[in-house]
Amino acid sequence: MGIVAVPVSWAVLRQAEAERGEATPDAAVNVYVLKMSSGEELGLSRVLAPSRHDELLRQWRQYRGEMERAKVPSKLETVGPIDVEDQGDDRAKVTVNVHPIWWNGQTSLSGTEHAWRFETRRDAGGWRVWAADLPSWCGVHVRADACR
Repeated sequence: MGIVAVPVSWAVLRQAEAERGEATPDAAVNVYVLKMSSGEELGLSRVLAPSRHDELLRQWRQYRGEMERAKVPSKLETVGPIDVEDQGDDRAKVTVNVHPIWWNGQTSLSGTEHAWRFETRRDAGGWRVWAADLPSWCGVHVRADACR
């Protein structure tokens, strides 16, 4: 078995690419929603604003925890177009309607869609989530008693 040498510059470049955000505000929000749907944190950090990273990650984990207290949906789905409102100065407000879907064999149940609102900012060449204003999972997306 041999050892593969990877040039340090290649590794540094790959790390920089992985952390530079997304090309557009809606792409950053889409990654956030997809990561919330899957419950997978890997890749989430690249779309969180570095100066607010820990706070946003804590919020994401708390929200995902609410989802897990109830029956976690099979997936979250965005409904309709994602609305991007340019605020100028490399800032944009993004609104996306999201609804949960549960599958049970051949049957599926679709929850009501609700608006998820984000503030995004471009820094270091990429767009990232600066703030997330999500409706409560318990009591809005699912009945409050489902979370007990």
